[in-house]
Amino acid sequence: MKRLAVVTIILSLCLGVAPGAMALPFPITDVRALGMGGAFVAAGEGISAVQYNPALLGKDSTVGVSLPEMVLRIEDNIGMVDLIDEFNDPGTIPTRKIAILNELEDAGSVNITGHGSVGAGFGAFGLSMGITYSDHISGVVFADNVTATLLTQEATVEFRGIDAKQIILSGAKSFGDFIIGGNVRNIDATTYSYSEDITADPDIGLSEITDGAEGSESALAVDAGLFMNLLPLVDVGVIAKDINGPKLGEIKFDPRYRIGVALNLPMITIAADYDVGENSVEDGTEYQEWAVGAEFDLWAIALRAGMSQNTGQSGAPTMLHLGVGLGFIDIGAAYAEEGDYYIAGANLSLGF
Repeated sequence: MKRLAVVTIILSLCLGVAPGAMALPFPITDVRALGMGGAFVAAGEGISAVQYNPALLGKDSTVGVSLPEMVLRIEDNIGMVDLIDEFNDPGTIPTRKIAILNELEDAGSVNITGHGSVGAGFGAFGLSMGITYSDHISGVVFADNVTATLLTQEATVEFRGIDAKQIILSGAKSFGDFIIGGNVRNIDATTYSYSEDITADPDIGLSEITDGAEGSESALAVDAGLFMNLLPLVDVGVIAKDINGPKLGEIKFDPRYRIGVALNLPMITIAADYDVGENSVEDGTEYQEWAVGAEFDLWAIALRAGMSQNTGQSGAPTMLHLGVGLGFIDIGAAYAEEGDYYIAGANLSLGF
C-alpha cells in the first residue's frame, strides 16, 4: 500500500465517525463476538457485551472485569487504494483516468473503525449494574468534487472523523425468563474534517492535507435492550441503539435496531443476528448486516467461527471470522478474500 494506505492506517488510530446525519455499521466491540461473526445480541453475557445488548448484563451474576478490549476494523469497499495508485501511474491513459474517477465518485468509501474499552460489572439492590469507559473511533474516506473529462481530471479525497470517548452506565433487571436493560452513554468527541487533492500532487503526505477543521462536542445517548429465554435451549435478544437520536454538532446518529437468536446446545452455542432496516453514511455506503457464528466450548479452550455480510452495499463480500478463547484471554479476527476487509481484536477478561 502506498500514500493513501498509510493515511488510512493513521486515521484508523486517530479519528472517528463521519459527519452528517448517519448511522454506522453495528460496531464490533467484543472480541468473543468478533470470533462468532459478530452475532452477539442474544449470545453474549457480562460487562463486555453491554454495547451489543445491555440486557445481557443480567445473565451474569458474578463480578466481571474486561481490561482492555481492543478491536480494529478496516473496509475498503471499492479498492480505493489501488484505484488511486493506478490513477497516479504515469502509464495510465486519460480515458482510464476518467473511468477511475467516476468509479471513485459513485462506488463508496474506505471505512475504518477502532474500539478500545475497559469495564466492570456487579450486582446490587436486585439489579445488575456496570460501568464502562470506551474510546470508539471510526472514520470514512471518500472521493468528492470530481471532474472527469478528457481535458480535466480532478478530485479530492475527503476525510471525516470523530474520536468519541464514552462513559457508559449500564443496568439490567431480570423478570424470570425476561431481562430488560439500558445504557446511558456520555459522549465527549473530537470531530475532524480534512480534504486532499489527489490529482495535484501524488506525493502529498498526511502533513500537507489542506482545509483541515477540528471541533469538540458532547452528547448523551441512550440504548435499550431485551433478552428472553424463549425455549429451554433458545434465547432471543433485541437492541435499540441511539434511540434518542443524539447529536454531536452537525452529526446526528440515527437509531439502529438489531435482533438476535442463540441456540445453546451442550458444548456448542450457535447464534445469528440481523439488522432491522438499512443505515447509511455520508458518502452513500449502506449498511444492513447479517451475522452467524458458533462457539465450541472445550473446557480449557473455546473455538469460534462465523460469517457476516453487509447486504446493504452492492458487491460487499462475505467475511470469514475466527476466534479462540484461552481462559481469560480472547483473540479474534475476520477477513474477506475479495477486497480489503480486515478486523482484528484481543482482550483480557476476569470473573470472580
